[in-house]
Amino acid sequence: MLRRTGILVVIVSSLARVASAQVAMLTQVTGDVSLSGKEGARPAVSFLKVNDGDTLTLAGSARVQMVYLASGRQEVWKGAGPVEIGAHEGRSRSLKPDISDVPPLILKQLAKVPAVGERGKTGMVMLRSLDDLASGDQVNEEYAKFRAAAAPGDTTPEVFLLSSLLDLGEYDRARKVLDDLQAKQSTQPQYTAVVQHFSRLLTEAAAGKKH
Repeated sequence: MLRRTGILVVIVSSLARVASAQVAMLTQVTGDVSLSGKEGARPAVSFLKVNDGDTLTLAGSARVQMVYLASGRQEVWKGAGPVEIGAHEGRSRSLKPDISDVPPLILKQLAKVPAVGERGKTGMVMLRSLDDLASGDQVNEEYAKFRAAAAPGDTTPEVFLLSSLLDLGEYDRARKVLDDLQAKQSTQPQYTAVVQHFSRLLTEAAAGKKH
């Protein structure tokens, strides 16, 4: 029994170290962007969480939007060149970011969104907390305010809305939101990654509810 407890502590500690190293989430990626770091090199995609010390390399007219999960600092990088991920902000000698702030409630929801490759039950479901989401009406109000303040092409408000609906168990409404976004994809391709990511999370959440 003691041996099993020791193994569990090691596993939990390892997971905590991994989570603490993930300082930001890529919320939008367009164009040719790669990520390199301790885990090797790979293409950068939306909903990938990046670590302090990683490097993003943008080519051509690429664009990356990222949110720092501790502070809510949102950076948009455009153009060609490397961006080093720091603990609190990105740095580049050749590129300059557009900077804005994500509201605290929105940020809490973003931090709970499982990254690419993570299953919903090990991400959003385990971190689920409705302390700040009293009702669907509050979600609607916060979404409307954030949508009005965000740039037209920014998908972060929809990410907040969908993650909140999954937290509240409002799966039917989440499906309706995804259907609406899917209908917009032909003219607003930035929603494609959102639809793909949250369709999978919705499927997993609905399947978990049946069990």
